[in-house]
Amino acid sequence: MKMMRRAMLTCAMALLAGSASADERSAALVNSFRFFCTLELPDFSRLDANATKLKLPVRNDVGTPRQNGQFAHSKSWLVPLKSGPYELVASEARGPKGEVAACAIGAPDARGEDVKQDLIKAMGLGPPSREAITENGRWRETTWRERWGSDDVTLLLTDATPANAPGIYLTVLHELGPGQ
Repeated sequence: MKMMRRAMLTCAMALLAGSASADERSAALVNSFRFFCTLELPDFSRLDANATKLKLPVRNDVGTPRQNGQFAHSKSWLVPLKSGPYELVASEARGPKGEVAACAIGAPDARGEDVKQDLIKAMGLGPPSREAITENGRWRETTWRERWGSDDVTLLLTDATPANAPGIYLTVLHELGPGQ
């Protein structure tokens, strides 16, 4: 409970901040990611309820019907920070190989290296387990495998640093195999 109050205070401070420099923008995005996506394992229903409670405008809501136990659903909201808006995304899917839930944020104006450094600092992350540039040379994908309690999660930062451009997508992904 104490951690949740601290995260809410951090998020509130980010919302109240004035115009932001690149470093302030990055810190605000990382704080918001931590608030929405890292206090608990990703859970679509909980994130949807929180976004509804905060009256965040829905940006997209797409999915396949829940038939035969298989489905895919993604919903996003526009979050208005003082440093600039970003998109909050909740996703869930189930198929023959298991189930996955994800929480993510996307910001077309954020600098990848700034977000990466702020994320490492804020979450106490070590070196990434993988870092690669996409074939087209436009995107960098940085991956950390982390243990949260008894669960393994993947943190993924995709950014446009190789193209010397802004744009980030930061995701926490929780996968469960079949029958888990």
